Amino acid sequence: MAVHSHHHRGQSGITYLSAAAARVEADKRDTATVQKIINEVLSSPSIQGENGATMTFAKETRDLLIECCVEFITMLSSEANEIAEKDAKKTIACEHITKALEELGFADYVPELVAVADQFKNSQVVRSDTPLQRSGGRILGGMLM
Repeated sequence: MAVHSHHHRGQSGITYLSAAAARVEADKRDTATVQKIINEVLSSPSIQGENGATMTFAKETRDLLIECCVEFITMLSSEANEIAEKDAKKTIACEHITKALEELGFADYVPELVAVADQFKNSQVVRSDTPLQRSGGRILGGMLM
Protein backbone atom coordinates (compact mmCIF):
# COMPACT_ATOMS: atom_id res chain seq x y z
CA MET A 1 0.00 0.00 0.00
CA ALA A 2 1.52 3.28 -1.07
CA VAL A 3 1.12 6.23 1.23
CA HIS A 4 1.45 9.65 -0.26
CA SER A 5 2.61 12.41 2.00
CA HIS A 6 1.25 15.86 1.47
CA HIS A 7 3.22 18.70 2.94
CA HIS A 8 1.70 21.99 4.01
CA ARG A 9 3.72 25.12 4.55
CA GLY A 10 2.73 27.45 7.32
CA GLN A 11 3.49 31.17 7.35
CA SER A 12 6.80 30.49 9.07
CA GLY A 13 7.85 28.11 6.29
CA ILE A 14 7.78 25.08 8.60
CA THR A 15 6.74 21.91 6.84
CA TYR A 16 3.97 19.88 8.47
CA LEU A 17 3.40 16.24 7.59
CA SER A 18 -0.13 15.16 6.82
CA ALA A 19 -1.96 12.99 9.33
CA ALA A 20 -1.41 9.92 7.13
CA ALA A 21 2.35 10.44 6.99
CA ALA A 22 2.48 11.04 10.74
CA ARG A 23 0.54 7.80 11.30
CA VAL A 24 2.99 5.89 9.09
CA GLU A 25 5.88 7.23 11.18
CA ALA A 26 4.09 6.28 14.42
CA ASP A 27 3.42 2.79 13.04
CA LYS A 28 7.14 2.40 12.23
CA ARG A 29 8.05 3.38 15.81
CA ASP A 30 5.41 1.01 17.22
CA THR A 31 6.66 -1.83 15.04
CA ALA A 32 10.29 -1.19 16.00
CA THR A 33 9.38 -1.19 19.70
CA VAL A 34 7.37 -4.41 19.44
CA GLN A 35 10.13 -6.02 17.37
CA LYS A 36 12.66 -5.19 20.09
CA ILE A 37 10.41 -6.67 22.79
CA ILE A 38 9.78 -9.84 20.77
CA ASN A 39 13.49 -10.29 20.13
CA GLU A 40 14.14 -9.96 23.88
CA VAL A 41 11.36 -12.43 24.73
CA LEU A 42 12.48 -14.96 22.13
CA SER A 43 16.01 -14.91 23.51
CA SER A 44 14.93 -15.14 27.16
CA PRO A 45 15.81 -18.29 29.13
CA SER A 46 12.12 -18.94 29.88
CA ILE A 47 11.44 -20.13 26.32
CA GLN A 48 14.71 -21.83 25.51
CA GLY A 49 14.66 -25.52 24.72
CA GLU A 50 15.94 -28.27 26.99
CA ASN A 51 19.46 -27.99 25.62
CA GLY A 52 19.44 -24.17 26.01
CA ALA A 53 18.80 -23.52 22.33
CA THR A 54 16.88 -20.33 21.59
CA MET A 55 13.62 -20.68 19.68
CA THR A 56 13.73 -19.23 16.18
CA PHE A 57 10.92 -18.00 13.94
CA ALA A 58 10.79 -17.71 10.19
CA LYS A 59 10.94 -14.05 9.11
CA GLU A 60 7.35 -14.17 7.84
CA THR A 61 6.16 -15.65 11.14
CA ARG A 62 8.04 -13.03 13.16
CA ASP A 63 6.62 -10.24 10.96
CA LEU A 64 3.09 -11.61 11.42
CA LEU A 65 3.57 -11.83 15.19
CA ILE A 66 4.83 -8.23 15.28
CA GLU A 67 1.90 -7.05 13.15
CA CYS A 68 -0.58 -8.80 15.48
CA CYS A 69 1.05 -7.28 18.56
CA VAL A 70 0.97 -3.77 17.09
CA GLU A 71 -2.68 -4.23 16.14
CA PHE A 72 -3.53 -5.48 19.65
CA ILE A 73 -1.77 -2.52 21.29
CA THR A 74 -3.49 -0.10 18.91
CA MET A 75 -6.91 -1.63 19.62
CA LEU A 76 -6.31 -1.64 23.39
CA SER A 77 -5.02 1.94 23.37
CA SER A 78 -8.00 3.14 21.35
CA GLU A 79 -10.49 1.44 23.68
CA ALA A 80 -8.69 2.74 26.80
CA ASN A 81 -8.66 6.25 25.31
CA GLU A 82 -12.43 6.11 24.76
CA ILE A 83 -12.95 4.96 28.34
CA ALA A 84 -10.73 7.76 29.67
CA GLU A 85 -12.64 10.32 27.60
CA LYS A 86 -15.96 9.03 29.00
CA ASP A 87 -14.47 9.54 32.48
CA ALA A 88 -13.48 13.09 31.43
CA LYS A 89 -9.80 12.24 31.91
CA LYS A 90 -7.01 13.47 29.67
CA THR A 91 -4.57 10.78 30.80
CA ILE A 92 -5.09 7.04 30.35
CA ALA A 93 -4.70 5.35 33.74
CA CYS A 94 -4.24 1.71 34.67
CA GLU A 95 -7.95 1.33 35.42
CA HIS A 96 -8.76 2.46 31.87
CA ILE A 97 -6.48 -0.26 30.48
CA THR A 98 -7.99 -2.94 32.73
CA LYS A 99 -11.52 -1.89 31.78
CA ALA A 100 -10.55 -1.89 28.09
CA LEU A 101 -9.13 -5.42 28.42
CA GLU A 102 -12.36 -6.57 30.02
CA GLU A 103 -14.53 -4.89 27.37
CA LEU A 104 -12.43 -6.40 24.57
CA GLY A 105 -12.77 -9.91 26.02
CA PHE A 106 -9.33 -10.17 27.60
CA ALA A 107 -10.38 -10.16 31.27
CA ASP A 108 -7.98 -13.07 31.94
CA TYR A 109 -5.07 -10.64 31.44
CA VAL A 110 -6.25 -8.19 34.11
CA PRO A 111 -4.79 -9.92 37.23
CA GLU A 112 -1.33 -10.16 35.64
CA LEU A 113 -1.51 -6.54 34.47
CA VAL A 114 -2.47 -5.37 37.95
CA ALA A 115 0.36 -7.41 39.49
CA VAL A 116 2.92 -5.91 37.08
CA ALA A 117 1.54 -2.39 37.63
CA ASP A 118 1.82 -2.84 41.41
CA GLN A 119 5.37 -4.16 41.01
CA PHE A 120 6.24 -1.09 38.95
CA LYS A 121 4.69 1.31 41.48
CA ASN A 122 6.62 -0.36 44.30
CA SER A 123 9.88 -0.13 42.37
CA GLN A 124 9.62 3.63 41.97
CA VAL A 125 11.57 5.75 44.43
CA VAL A 126 9.20 7.87 46.46
CA ARG A 127 10.67 11.21 47.39
CA SER A 128 9.12 13.12 50.22
CA ASP A 129 11.57 15.99 50.02
CA THR A 130 11.00 19.02 47.84
CA PRO A 131 13.13 20.12 44.89
CA LEU A 132 14.46 22.94 47.08
CA GLN A 133 15.54 20.47 49.77
CA ARG A 134 17.16 18.20 47.17
CA SER A 135 19.15 21.20 45.89
CA GLY A 136 20.67 21.70 49.33
CA GLY A 137 18.54 24.63 50.54
CA ARG A 138 16.99 24.39 54.00
CA ILE A 139 13.87 26.02 55.29
CA LEU A 140 13.85 27.13 58.92
CA GLY A 141 10.77 28.84 60.28
CA GLY A 142 9.53 29.55 56.78
CA MET A 143 12.79 31.18 55.73
CA LEU A 144 15.33 29.82 53.28
CA MET A 145 18.67 29.21 54.98
